[in-house]
Amino acid sequence: MKRNMFSKFAGSLLALALVFAASSAFAKVATVDIPVDSQMYAQAPQPLTPSQCAQCHSYQFGALKEKGGKHRFACQECHKAFHAYNPNKGNYAEIMPKCSQCHTDIHGPANKDCATCHTNPHTPRVVKVTERLTNSCATCHQEEKAELVQFPSKHSLLACSKCHHTRHGYKPSCQECHKPHYKGQEYSSCLGCHSVHKPKKVTYKSNEPAQTCGSCHTKVYGKWTKTVSKHSKVNCATCHHDKHGYIPKCEECHKAPHPAGILKHYPRCLDCHLDVHELPGMGGKK
Repeated sequence: MKRNMFSKFAGSLLALALVFAASSAFAKVATVDIPVDSQMYAQAPQPLTPSQCAQCHSYQFGALKEKGGKHRFACQECHKAFHAYNPNKGNYAEIMPKCSQCHTDIHGPANKDCATCHTNPHTPRVVKVTERLTNSCATCHQEEKAELVQFPSKHSLLACSKCHHTRHGYKPSCQECHKPHYKGQEYSSCLGCHSVHKPKKVTYKSNEPAQTCGSCHTKVYGKWTKTVSKHSKVNCATCHHDKHGYIPKCEECHKAPHPAGILKHYPRCLDCHLDVHELPGMGGKK
């Protein structure tokens, strides 16, 4: 009887010892002992500099460097949370900066979907020509739209993206579509006469080369270049000033070239001087 009781007691002690040993094993929190370095955490770390961020985010740094525009400042000005993305939470949109942190609705309340056009905040001014963008050109470019409507031309029939393709702000050369008036003509000379959104409204300065005029007015230009008169030294735009198609009066330059008696009988210069582009040419009334 006593032996049985002792056996039971010994068995209970053995069970308790096994339970204690097992619980002690699972209570361990590490398999190695790493000493605490309190000095490491004595000071708060300084924010990373953009060059330090670039050690991992080289693409974003390069984009900001080359085409970042006014976004070239410390990364922390936009990014407040670092390495906080959790795929289980799907919190990417939550931790990414919002345009509204700095920008108001600069394109109006109907255009709040910034990322549709400004697809990369690290290159904010590189805007691809998308359907969303081309449908909204007149929101900002109201003057250009008004000119296309007020001064109809073949340009008025084209979508903005036909000329301003590839990206927002792209200004094409006229010669992408049009042949030059003469060989070797520079693109800049086109804009001296033609405003791109009202190309048929031709204006020019008095020093516009006569060769430009001669590309269309070939017959007159041919006469003018061969005349022995002083008119050969006068640029076309000097006489035909103000606007295309302007026909000057001789009196603008020649006040009273003949005695009063002659002018009385022949008040119109072209009655005698038949062709101003091929002087001297003299004729008379019959």
